Amino acid sequence: MNGMQLISALDLRHSTGDIRSLSRRYAQGELVRVRRGVYAVRDEWVSLAPWQRYRHTVLAVDLELPQSTFCLNTAAVLWDLDLLAVPGYVHLSGASRGHTGRRKPTTSAAPDKSGRTGITHLTAYGVHRHGGDAASVRRGGLLVTTLPDTVINVIARESFAAGVVLADHAISPRRASGPPVGKDELVLAASLLPSAARRNWVARVIDFASPHSESAGESLSRAQMHLLGVPAPMLQAKFLQAGTLLARTDFFWPKYRLIGEFDGDAKYLNDEYLGARTARQTVLAEKKREDKLRAAGFRVVRWDWATASDPARFAACLRQAGLPVKRNRVSSTP
Repeated sequence: MNGMQLISALDLRHSTGDIRSLSRRYAQGELVRVRRGVYAVRDEWVSLAPWQRYRHTVLAVDLELPQSTFCLNTAAVLWDLDLLAVPGYVHLSGASRGHTGRRKPTTSAAPDKSGRTGITHLTAYGVHRHGGDAASVRRGGLLVTTLPDTVINVIARESFAAGVVLADHAISPRRASGPPVGKDELVLAASLLPSAARRNWVARVIDFASPHSESAGESLSRAQMHLLGVPAPMLQAKFLQAGTLLARTDFFWPKYRLIGEFDGDAKYLNDEYLGARTARQTVLAEKKREDKLRAAGFRVVRWDWATASDPARFAACLRQAGLPVKRNRVSSTP
């Protein structure tokens, strides 16, 4: 997480006796009030990416409401699981009757002389309280719902594509943090859902999930293919040339001699993927790899996140590549 520090008015008061400086700095435009009694330096807050701003809002909620149990999409974020979008709210469980529901964001900044706060262009996150007492564990100092309960309860409320992205990552060996979880454990957790419709929906998503998708983009693409009625591809197919590995591809349809590749920005921008190569070297290596596959008699189709996120656009891309596209009867939403 970004190294920005939240400032707790309560902690400052206990350590220094100071009860005025934060309000003064807020009035002068130096600080943003993230939650009641919790502040951040305005310039640092503005510089955060949306995911970072959301995580810091979660930490601010924990400072304001100690011992809260985070659930649903917020718990998924804290478990470092893949989601299609930044959650709109910070989700808390254990609310008593009459205290459930959504509360508007409280993040604010003092206006300058022209009346501008400098943060109106930033998304702020309110709190959504849910009833029921969920089992919780400690993760990173915060109380969160257990990993299996988090996964199945998010899937139960999300679209098919979003559920597959989450389920694929939850069971994947590429997940770097948190305890392992398998399909059997998720199926067991899903069987305890009170709604039969939700049990069936989660079971359908988990049955489709695969540990072989290597990114959220690949999972999204595979889910969209299923919804579009595209023939199921092989995942992570290996291609050899003279006994040497030529390539390992995201998707492969042997009948059509077609290779599909999802192009995410991480491949070209993140140090984790680049290794010792520059972005330009990575692009050139990818082109040479594709040229060798084409020379071996295979066709290659590529798409990016924007295409995979748009069913009509994705259908056109795959149809143009020669794949039959026929809408699947599986619903896209629970």
